[in-house]
Amino acid sequence: MATLKNTTINDTGHLTLPSGTTAQRPGSPAAGMMRYNSSLGAVEYYNGTTWRYIGDIGTTSATPATSAAQIRALYPNATDGDYWYKPAGYTGSALQCYTNFSNAPAGKGYLLVGRGRESLDWWNTAGQNTTALTLAAVDTNTPIAVAGNQFVNSLIGNNWNNMKMLLNRTYIADSFYIEGVTSSAFSWALFNAIPSSVSANITRYTTYWKGGSVSYTGSNTGYFTDTLSGGLTGNDCSRLFTWTWVGHSNANGQFQGWSSGSGCAPTGTFQAASEAHAIDQVKVYIEC
Repeated sequence: MATLKNTTINDTGHLTLPSGTTAQRPGSPAAGMMRYNSSLGAVEYYNGTTWRYIGDIGTTSATPATSAAQIRALYPNATDGDYWYKPAGYTGSALQCYTNFSNAPAGKGYLLVGRGRESLDWWNTAGQNTTALTLAAVDTNTPIAVAGNQFVNSLIGNNWNNMKMLLNRTYIADSFYIEGVTSSAFSWALFNAIPSSVSANITRYTTYWKGGSVSYTGSNTGYFTDTLSGGLTGNDCSRLFTWTWVGHSNANGQFQGWSSGSGCAPTGTFQAASEAHAIDQVKVYIEC
């Protein structure tokens, strides 16, 4: 191996760094070593104590992460907060999204892709207000914010079977975990029908972030918009109502929620004009 001193590379081309997986790192690294980590997709250097990453992946729009899992791999002690993302295959600009690591499975994170009150506009205008998916906006009700189809689809590798979605319902203070089981590309529009054109396993938990106890499970269900059991449980609080319910509409568009006669009208919910339905605020996360 040649040792160079005071070397200037006078060229407009490029310099190819040594490349290898995390497992292939030098066994006895020295401060100043630099390489491309193919496992993490980042240039790293050794500072004498630990391996660090050039560009602080996920902290700026110029250095976006591909997923929450990449941030977790690069920074095992990453804290909840706002990070920049541009998933593999996504052709749009990087988005800054609030990410929850503290409640997520090991090696993953919950990435916020939808926030606000529920209405038809969530899914018919995918990609709106994408600057309001951050921590500062996470508890606001309007305007709604939702990442576009391609962004979300890229997060799950363009395969519905990889879709793991967590939904926190604000005024009920519960959560739903939805896992895709029918192969299809992701699209918000898939939820705008009864039954949906895809199916998933659904579990309801009594508190946020899959906490508390399990109060409902549904396997291979295509019903995301009516009651969890496919419209059989009645007009009560068991309704998921995360997506547009096509059976209720007015001049303001289609809305969903608990009718005044249902006995389930959570305090603080959004009331849709003359619709007389209480509309819950939800936060939609992709586990990635």
